[in-house]
Amino acid sequence: MQAWAFWRQNTRHFWQHWGSYVSLVFMTNIVISYCAIPVFGWLTATLLKWQRIPYVSYTNVGNILLKHLLAALGLLAILLAIVLLVYWQFAFLLLGIRNIRMGRPRTTRELLRATVSSLTGASPSTFLFFIGYFLVVLPFGSVLFTTPLLNKAKIPAFITSYLMANPLWATALVLFYIGAIYLGIRLIGVLPLMMLDGYHSRIAIQESWRATRHQFWKYFSRILVTLAMVTLVVAAIYLIIYCGQLYFDGTKIALLAATLNLLLMEVITEFVVCYSTILFMAVILSSHADHEPTPMMRLNFREPAHTKRRTRVIITLGLVVISGLLVTFNLVYLNGMAISKPLTISHRGVDAGNGVQNTIPALIKTSCEHPDYVEMDIQETKDHQFVVMHDTNLKSLANLNRSVGDLTLKQLTRITVSENGHQAKIPSFTAYLNAAIAHHQKLLVEIKTNKATTADLPQRFIAQYGDKLLANHEQVHTLSYRIMTALKRQDPQQFVSYILPYNLTFPYTDANAYTMESTTLNDNFIDQAAKNHQRVYAWDIDDVTLLDQMMFLGVNGIITDNLHEMQQEIKSNTDHPSYASLLLTFMNELSLETQMQ
Repeated sequence: MQAWAFWRQNTRHFWQHWGSYVSLVFMTNIVISYCAIPVFGWLTATLLKWQRIPYVSYTNVGNILLKHLLAALGLLAILLAIVLLVYWQFAFLLLGIRNIRMGRPRTTRELLRATVSSLTGASPSTFLFFIGYFLVVLPFGSVLFTTPLLNKAKIPAFITSYLMANPLWATALVLFYIGAIYLGIRLIGVLPLMMLDGYHSRIAIQESWRATRHQFWKYFSRILVTLAMVTLVVAAIYLIIYCGQLYFDGTKIALLAATLNLLLMEVITEFVVCYSTILFMAVILSSHADHEPTPMMRLNFREPAHTKRRTRVIITLGLVVISGLLVTFNLVYLNGMAISKPLTISHRGVDAGNGVQNTIPALIKTSCEHPDYVEMDIQETKDHQFVVMHDTNLKSLANLNRSVGDLTLKQLTRITVSENGHQAKIPSFTAYLNAAIAHHQKLLVEIKTNKATTADLPQRFIAQYGDKLLANHEQVHTLSYRIMTALKRQDPQQFVSYILPYNLTFPYTDANAYTMESTTLNDNFIDQAAKNHQRVYAWDIDDVTLLDQMMFLGVNGIITDNLHEMQQEIKSNTDHPSYASLLLTFMNELSLETQMQ
């Protein structure tokens, strides 16, 4: 009951001062998204070009540290600047929200000065605690409060999926998050104590731990109720809009209604972002002793007339400009010009478990569904031939604890692998490629490395398969930068994509495309790739919500384990869909996290 009372009270207060709250949150996000992030992106790109570093990934961190010390120091400086700005954003919002709750005794200029004072007075441990709190300790932070500056601070989906597929790792991950939630609640008062009262992080931790003793469920329930209400309200509004558009689709004003409904959805979503941020901050501030205004403050407070007028003018002008831009975009989108129609690429040659990955029977079965490409994996064998296999060890598929690089091609092709209730022999790449050509199926060949990989692999691969790959319009991709560049030098006509598991900064390479894990993929990456005449393939795209988001971003292709389902969704989104269907697709894109990135 206390959680519901807390939610009602803070919701009522939000509506009483919604103009001030929306101005604070919205303008802060505008500054971060359209000023700070482009500057950081430009600085990073300029630094890497100056130091002749084509990309940044976990695969070349050691090389950067050893051979490009200036670049490493520069990247560290940029990282520290981002941390400072994230801290500033949170401190400014926290101070600004408390200022509004107290009756606005401080001007915006005074708040900025107070935020700068909070920055200069903070110790390195304060920043470390702040970043750790949002990245690790408080999982709810990414749902109710996030920032574009922390957008890349995510665990890639393929790592989470791998961990959850293993019972031991899954249990450890669940226990970790249970512990993280508990710590997050017990330390909920640390940030206000550091930012508002200037406490040292160690003292703030001790004080928060003392103050929240036996109070875990009070704060936890407040977060849960806030999250539940935000979700329910948004879902109800979207359902009403969708049902309304179903009706208007049968009338002569279908396009007008869809344009207005889409605008309404966008405005509401932005509004809800502000609302959820305010309520999240209210939960944090509720742990602070002076979070509520006293009766005397309420009695003495009189907001200056010029402050009210300024707030209204800013909101009105902002709404007019943004509404005009949104209406223009909506008309473009509703006419089918704002989303891509990506190529469909079957991951490891299967669709929804219709065979054993990377085997010829699965390839033949999947090719009947006419994917644009079948993605598959090859490795070098002990005798320097090429075999079709993803894992470097045979334990998972063949129940044989042997490494691929320890066996010859003849030994490997005698082994039977099992998966999804199917069995098949491990194929050589020659046999797999010939089967694909016979069934008119183009391939996206991933070259993987193992203990048997030799330095001349690219040269031997091109010499053996280069002409056939070109003749049948096959493509190649690899996680190895060395192999990618060697393939392009050996045969510039080959289509070679470079695989990136993480979007730290845009790479500048000779690759024809980038195969990017979807978790940190954004429209800026895709726009830069397009300017360089490079494609972007997103992986793994296995549900319609994620597919819709990738189509909005404008990806050129999607790699999926659910080929048929993704083909149907692409057809639904691009083959003369109704306006109601387009609105439903857009709802998948309009999530709180997406809007804040």
